[in-house]
Amino acid sequence: MKNYRRLTAFLLALSLCIGAMLCTYAAHKDLAEVSARTGLEPVGTFRSNAELVSSSEALPAYYSSKDAGLTLQVRQQHQNTCWAFGTLSSFETLLLNNSEENIEIFAPQHANYWGITRSDGTGWQRSFSDAGYAFIPLGYLTSWAGPLNEADFPEQTSTQEDYNSLTLSPKYGLTEAVYINNSTDRNVIKELILSYGSVVASFNSDFSYLSGSTSFYCGDSTLGVSQLMGHCVSVVGWDDNYSKDNFSESKSGTPANNGAWLVKNSWGTNINDLGGYYWISYEDVWIFDDIFGPSYALTDYETLCEDVKLYQNEIDGATYEFSYFSYSENRTVTYINAFDFSNEHRTLDKVVFESTALGCDYSVYYIPFDGSTPSADTDVWEELYTSVVDYTGYICVDIEDTKLPAGKGAIGVKISNTRVNKENPSADVLNSIGVCEWLESGKGMIFLPQAEAGLSYYMDMDRPNSEVRDVMDFYADSLYDDIGGTFVIKAITRNECVAPHPTEPAQTTPVTTETATATESTVTDPTETTTLPVVTTTKPIETTVPVTTVTSPTAASDPTESTAEITTMATTAPATTVTTSPVTSLTFPTETTTGFDIAEPFVYILGDADLSGQVNIKDATLIQKSAASLATLTSREFMAADVNKNKDANIVDATYIQKFAASIKTDIAVGQECVFFE
Repeated sequence: MKNYRRLTAFLLALSLCIGAMLCTYAAHKDLAEVSARTGLEPVGTFRSNAELVSSSEALPAYYSSKDAGLTLQVRQQHQNTCWAFGTLSSFETLLLNNSEENIEIFAPQHANYWGITRSDGTGWQRSFSDAGYAFIPLGYLTSWAGPLNEADFPEQTSTQEDYNSLTLSPKYGLTEAVYINNSTDRNVIKELILSYGSVVASFNSDFSYLSGSTSFYCGDSTLGVSQLMGHCVSVVGWDDNYSKDNFSESKSGTPANNGAWLVKNSWGTNINDLGGYYWISYEDVWIFDDIFGPSYALTDYETLCEDVKLYQNEIDGATYEFSYFSYSENRTVTYINAFDFSNEHRTLDKVVFESTALGCDYSVYYIPFDGSTPSADTDVWEELYTSVVDYTGYICVDIEDTKLPAGKGAIGVKISNTRVNKENPSADVLNSIGVCEWLESGKGMIFLPQAEAGLSYYMDMDRPNSEVRDVMDFYADSLYDDIGGTFVIKAITRNECVAPHPTEPAQTTPVTTETATATESTVTDPTETTTLPVVTTTKPIETTVPVTTVTSPTAASDPTESTAEITTMATTAPATTVTTSPVTSLTFPTETTTGFDIAEPFVYILGDADLSGQVNIKDATLIQKSAASLATLTSREFMAADVNKNKDANIVDATYIQKFAASIKTDIAVGQECVFFE
């Protein structure tokens, strides 16, 4: 395999929990060589655009979705899943904000198992105990793999086997998400919170910038990526009058002005007197920063039933932005995904696509096939919708119900940056579509897609006699890349739902699949890493798959299962179905590079020297053995054992623990949960 390492200016892949972080740099190798050969700059680095405009309506000085009853309880994460907790919490709030009934807390561990490496080697290159990336939850939700309720998949007791055997379907599927960053107007972010209940954001959670137990402020913009401790939260409110003096203990000192964001965290309710909520200064330089990947508001969703069907050629979402032309060239390109529309689900209701082509004109088409590929004859294309890309992120287009012909057909999104660049020549707005494409960091592969020929195409609308071309051919011919990617364009069809949410799970033909072994670590680090807005793609599996199973693009419920074995699988009519195409297994690229290490926060209980999760006489005995040189404490055991914080673990510490075990009160905070950033 000709694998050319990518040098993409990928920024920090933040750990979406209290601080595991990873510096990732990815992009195609030697763009200069590619440009010299083709005259094109095919792939653009993702960057969320923040040019949203406030409505200028008067906003209150204080607002809290918590006070409005639009949040569920604060929880304690036990894996590196802040990315799941923060995003699912915002989805809960969106549903509550829309007065949905019987909303329960969602299951982050289900999203966690979904986001691990599949048995065919594709997907996110991580185990369930590893840090994660910011765009894993966007892929999870926009592919309708989840969410499921915590009651159906408990965080601390659910296993890989439970995940593999689960046959429940989600009740809701995300269709829209608006990207924001730290250049976004503050009033726009407030309006998003007012309209949808919250936004998902990341920040530098280094405790040296914490004042008391409730107020974060980091004003140091010079920090390098190795000094950042990324963490994902749900921002649920603000207070313009929150005193700047509340941040005076921060390593950055006191900000210049009052005002702060209210965030719902995932470190438990006992960590401070706000029940696990925190305030982050408006002047914090890292909150909403692109270095952690995009921040976003979840803005719309589908209520799922047996007659709502999602056609998609990837399940992991957009990991990158694909552009056929260079930044400076004004062009119109149609990006196309091919689908096999079934007889039962042919009433097109909506089209979803991801793009950062802010301000560009776009049109959505149904494109019939001409032989084995979508037709290049635009006279036979049916225009379904036309508008302007007015925000970056996942865009949902509401089509006037259109009956589609049975069989192979395609959905095209024609995007033009000509007008916007002529109106603002200095803008050089990129004509782009989200793509589920492979990603690499200094430690090797981060994400490997299931891309294959026959799923995604493009057509240069400005070139005379242009043909519809398979994007995999472009990757191979112009980039020497045989891994490639798949465009993030999805089609939603709808028939009348008889019952909104079937109580019985859809039955499918059993599939024998291989599952990746997940090492069930007992580490309780609440840290996790989030990656750039990466759109991962799963190949459309030419079968109808019940969304109830969170899986690779096949009908299996385990994202680790091989999709190559499912090409002939037959399924019964499921509740809310997803279609994808068969995938062949891929070979891992062999090139790796050196890069930054992951810094993971360590959460422990003071006095729990054996790290068992309880403070008891066994801990005192271990310390006594260590003091007598009969046992050796690891660095983490030593931290927990040194209860009086005198940088030694000895008989004094053991005595405090013995008193604690005997319920004798001491002046040392034995039993308190602590966090250490390594």
